[in-house]
Amino acid sequence: MREQPTLEQLVLGDVLRKRAKTHRSMTFLKFREGNLTYGEVAAMSNRVAQGLASWGIQPGQHVAVMLPNCPEFLYSIFALSFLGSVAVPINTEYKGEALRHVLTTSHSTVLVIDASYVDRVLPLADQLPQLNRIIVRSAGDQHVALDCFKSPVGLWSNLLGAGTDRLNASVSFSDPQAIMFTSGTTGRSKGVIVPHALALTCAIDSLRFLDRWDKTVYCPLPLFHAAGLWDGVLSAMLAGQAIAIVDRFSASRFWDDVRRFKAQVALSVFSIIPILLNQPPSDKDKDHPLEMFYMGKSQMDQNLYKRFGVHAVETYTSTEIGIGTASPYGEWRPGSCGIAHAERFDVAVVDEWDRMVDSGVPGELVVRPKQPFTITPGYYNNSEATAQKFRNLWFHTGDRVWVDDQGYFYFVDRMADAIRRRGENISSFDIESEVNQHPDVMECAAFGVPSDLGEEDVKLAVVRRSQSQLDAPELLAYCQEVLPRFMVPRYIEFYDALPRTPTDKVAKYQLRRAGQQGITDCTWDREAHSPCVAPTMSILHNKEPL
Repeated sequence: MREQPTLEQLVLGDVLRKRAKTHRSMTFLKFREGNLTYGEVAAMSNRVAQGLASWGIQPGQHVAVMLPNCPEFLYSIFALSFLGSVAVPINTEYKGEALRHVLTTSHSTVLVIDASYVDRVLPLADQLPQLNRIIVRSAGDQHVALDCFKSPVGLWSNLLGAGTDRLNASVSFSDPQAIMFTSGTTGRSKGVIVPHALALTCAIDSLRFLDRWDKTVYCPLPLFHAAGLWDGVLSAMLAGQAIAIVDRFSASRFWDDVRRFKAQVALSVFSIIPILLNQPPSDKDKDHPLEMFYMGKSQMDQNLYKRFGVHAVETYTSTEIGIGTASPYGEWRPGSCGIAHAERFDVAVVDEWDRMVDSGVPGELVVRPKQPFTITPGYYNNSEATAQKFRNLWFHTGDRVWVDDQGYFYFVDRMADAIRRRGENISSFDIESEVNQHPDVMECAAFGVPSDLGEEDVKLAVVRRSQSQLDAPELLAYCQEVLPRFMVPRYIEFYDALPRTPTDKVAKYQLRRAGQQGITDCTWDREAHSPCVAPTMSILHNKEPL
């Protein structure tokens, strides 16, 4: 189905209701536990919306959703779109300060949470005064111990008895559909305001560039990320096709899942493909219906196709802009993330003064929209970050690229201080804020080092307080306690002092240059379980410019 809705028709709840009329009995969502049709998903989402409305949830209200990959996550997202409320999806690994930060800075007044994550919010009870209701998805009607919260607590099952009448909230393509948190690079993670048009144009563009209108999608990615939700669920909905959703990626189950669900497209992050290529060869390597991975590093395409008969498709995509560059179907070039999406954006490469550079010269990728509300209007409750990103009438991606004479873009690296690990964008500031609270840590710096899986691993450089005997295993245990799992460092190294810039900032570029791409003889690797026995190393202050 190659129907092209107008920009004004891109309202999430309206699109689902339309599909429920045209594809009512067709399968929409496939889970291990069974399938759901378009009609069933729309009807259940409407019941949830009725329940939320009966509990006082209003249009424009911010509702945090902390659920695993399950039907209830999507019912919540669709129900909130029916109401004209704003969804705030939360990474299910979050806890401690990271979780508090998202809940408070998003001004979420309601939290929908799985019972398995309740212990994450209990320590935060007195730090979340803005929450006026908590809704718990639990097994059966079990009691959930949230008595420490002053706000009322309800069970998910209680939402379903409010009625089935259709809600008629007035929602526009320009209205915020969600606030999705992306990693901060010089500070805390920021909440990206996502209009309905941004989420749905990204979904449409994913269909068009991959020519996947009639293809079943396999999604092992978390739905709280744009890749799983927009490129996965919303793209499938716009095409009237099915999407298979599992709880998480598993190398041992991947190909059996693809065969079981008869999937032609697999949603991916860059680290998934090296993991699959590192699995032992099998005589069933090409015995499957899969045609492409989205996304995969295009440099891997030759090896991937030779072994599995599958292509790796790479685009430049972000939560703030959707798909900025992509190759026409079948015209993928090794190392390139494609050409400018000229229908939606002006795309350029600029120097540090925002002057356009020649082809072949690295610079920052900048974008500006040709259509309204197809990129974020800014970061929620963060005017300073918004102004910085949108300076000189361009959205500055913070990524260094170059473009060839034929208009194909090539990603070089990140200009800002972020880490990319197994599909997760990690703010080094978030890690450092938690680790610096350890009583034996005087200062630390987190940064990314190259990973064998194609992205980065986290390294932590630490200066201990005087007389401290803190060692790497002890610090690792602390990190595992206070940090989301994907932020826990693989490498730890102790220093007498960290290198500084002339403005007294930590010179992380010097840390990255040390040894072999940031790994020295004194680096402790938690995967090797072999702590360094050499003396702590000292890097003197360096007066090189930034």
